[in-house]
Amino acid sequence: MAVLGTFLQMDPFFLPCTGVCSLGADPETGITLGAALYSRNTPVSGYVEFTPYLDIFKRYGKVSLNIFVSLSTFNGRSQAVAQAVWSPYREYRLEVVDWEAEPVIGKKPLFEALQYKAYAQAHLLNLSLKTGRDNVKVGRALRYPLFLSGTSYPLDWIYLLEGDFGILKGYAGFSRICDTLPNRRLSFQRLELEAGPLSLAITEAVVYARSDSWKYANPFVLYYVVQRIETPDNDDNLFLHLDASLRIKDFEIYGEFMGDDPSFFHGEGQAPLWGATAGIRYDGKLFVMLEFSTVSPFTYAHYTRINNLSVLGLPLANYLGQDYRATYVRVGKGKIFGEYEYILHGSTPFGLAYENSGLPPDRPFPTAPTNTWHRLGIGFIGERGTQLKRWELNGKVGLRVGFDIIDGKFHPSYTLLWGGAFQMHHP
Repeated sequence: MAVLGTFLQMDPFFLPCTGVCSLGADPETGITLGAALYSRNTPVSGYVEFTPYLDIFKRYGKVSLNIFVSLSTFNGRSQAVAQAVWSPYREYRLEVVDWEAEPVIGKKPLFEALQYKAYAQAHLLNLSLKTGRDNVKVGRALRYPLFLSGTSYPLDWIYLLEGDFGILKGYAGFSRICDTLPNRRLSFQRLELEAGPLSLAITEAVVYARSDSWKYANPFVLYYVVQRIETPDNDDNLFLHLDASLRIKDFEIYGEFMGDDPSFFHGEGQAPLWGATAGIRYDGKLFVMLEFSTVSPFTYAHYTRINNLSVLGLPLANYLGQDYRATYVRVGKGKIFGEYEYILHGSTPFGLAYENSGLPPDRPFPTAPTNTWHRLGIGFIGERGTQLKRWELNGKVGLRVGFDIIDGKFHPSYTLLWGGAFQMHHP
């Protein structure tokens, strides 16, 4: 079931882990070989995907080593030309394929292959190191994270370090942005403080593209120092991300703030580049969450699209990008859930930098003309599994039905998913 949960979600833009995390199963000691066949169909996308995988987990004294490699092949098309680039029904991971190019087999696009996860991770006491390809999330929000959402195309991590020292955790990541443009890199440093029910975190990040691609590789030096003192220009895109949460029994109040270089300290004539998300959730007999988010126009961009917080033109933060206001409500109990989403999205193109826009700063946003979207739906997700000696079989089905009101027009909507997986484990 864990593999189906990793590769097949009812909503690919809803990721219920927090902090610095990624979807994945807790590995079992030994070697696991498996494969999954699954599909998700929505009003604007549909595909069938087959994913074989290898999972190795070994312990050597105080050191543990985990290697996970998967290869996904899929057919079908998912891009809906008539929809806005931020449509909640798109399949961002699958839209990077150039369907006009001649396929590997035959003269028609029978299938394509992608790799979402291919990494090695080592643990020693309270330290861990990951290297390889993975989709990593950073933040507290479940629907509208403002830095790395974990729902876009994955990154190739040259290193992802974690140190857990009780109430204090430290992270540092250095990655290749998997893009057609050369030398695109993303680095981040993060410090978390866990003081009882209160969690506070600060993250510094940079996106850049230089011939000196290792410029921000040192995990212990502030990027601000490197950019301001050791760089002859202002081309590198720095970010400041703050997040916090307060847990009271089964309740959690949380929030995120994204400052782009940092926005509120700009002088007159500069566009304020910022975003904020706030929410509350209850996880007891029911799961209930309410989340609000807004991001100003031009946020994440910096002079050129090369240094935008994106991969292959897709936002690395949440799928709405920038120039929006949104609200998301979700209620669930067991296998059943209901949700409502309100989106007011402006017309500023994602990736457009204020410096190149020719537009006045401090305009009201979302920018006219706007798009308004109301989404309402209910659904269920069911999973079953059985184990026979070293073999394990899993199945998953789900259905969501509802309607959307897009700019005043009514549209019925649905999501249908199914999947099956088997694996063999050798201790």
